[in-house]
Amino acid sequence: VQLVVLFSVVLVVFELLYCTPRCNYSIKHPPFTMTSIILPAVVPSPDVLSEEEEQLQQSSRLSPLTLTGKKRFRFSIPSSASSSRSSSGASLLETPPTLILPRSPKKARLSNDEVTAGIGKTAALLSSMLPLEPSSSTLLSMVPEDVVGHVLGFLGSLGDRYSLQCTSRQFRRLSNSEDLLTPMKLGGHQDSGKGSIFQDDDTIDSAVAKVSIFARAGNLEALYMLGMIKTYCQPDVEGGILILKRAATDGFVRAHYTLGLVLRDSHPDEAALHMQLAAQQEYLPALQELLPNRDMKLKYGELSADQLRPYLDPIGLNRLLGRHYINSTVLRELNTSHCWNPLCGRWAFKAQMVPPSFTEASFHMDLRVSRMKMCSRCCRAKYCSKLCQVHDWRSGRHKTECQFL
Repeated sequence: VQLVVLFSVVLVVFELLYCTPRCNYSIKHPPFTMTSIILPAVVPSPDVLSEEEEQLQQSSRLSPLTLTGKKRFRFSIPSSASSSRSSSGASLLETPPTLILPRSPKKARLSNDEVTAGIGKTAALLSSMLPLEPSSSTLLSMVPEDVVGHVLGFLGSLGDRYSLQCTSRQFRRLSNSEDLLTPMKLGGHQDSGKGSIFQDDDTIDSAVAKVSIFARAGNLEALYMLGMIKTYCQPDVEGGILILKRAATDGFVRAHYTLGLVLRDSHPDEAALHMQLAAQQEYLPALQELLPNRDMKLKYGELSADQLRPYLDPIGLNRLLGRHYINSTVLRELNTSHCWNPLCGRWAFKAQMVPPSFTEASFHMDLRVSRMKMCSRCCRAKYCSKLCQVHDWRSGRHKTECQFL
């Protein structure tokens, strides 16, 4: 009796471990795959057994266990072990059963109509699973568009504008309005240039295309940048001067100061007028050009390089001008001078040599002839302005190298 009970327990445990279906959950909740969509419509039913499987089923003493999945599994028990089944369960445990997997059914060759029908069903199912198109915001439809544009105008960085364009179609349209483009800051961080409109791989043409969008909207900083690019990097020098004058007329004080530097040799009276207008607005670099060093020291003290850094042009713009000067072999072969300050990208033709046979473009060369301020100690370093000269000395860079030059 004990042996019979023990044998029964062993059989129950064996059935629980090896014969219990374990894939019911996959049928109740099938995963969403392309195969699960197409195969049920085009693959023959897996319940049909082949002839060899029917013979194995008839010869086997253990009937096949049908699972709820797409395959059938069978356990084959040797005849020697099954004959001693009534006497003892030891032989059954010594010779474990082998799991026989059915061969995968042969897939029928699909016709073109069946393939087209399967693709159509798949496309219909995928389209039904796509999210619905979001409806327009009720709040935005109630608020006037000009009010929304005025509120969004307080987003002053290029990163904010990019995030705004990725929000919705209405915000993307408003991001190109004048209310948002006019006050936008394009220079980026003054030390690293992060967030600047100009990148390190920009060319002159791509830079003009970027900044022209903001310049047409009336952005004064964009007008100044566009005027600088045309003056120093393109043949249209007169056009660049006109753009700088437009920015100066609209109240951009740095444009007055730049015109005072660029035109001081070709049009000295007009340059002096622009420098006076910049000095009247207490623009520090213009005061450095007009006032003696003693008056500047009494009024402002010893200015450090960090105090002078915000008055330099944006670093992205200076890098663009510097790359153009380095890559232009024609300019470097001529008698030109580049500002010694590494944070400045300006250059000019020397006053004693205006090349008459210059054939790069047809424009008035006298507009870019300018005197450079030379270091009186080494007589090597040349600067486009007093601002660059004082900044380079106070930063300690030229102070270190001057004694070796």
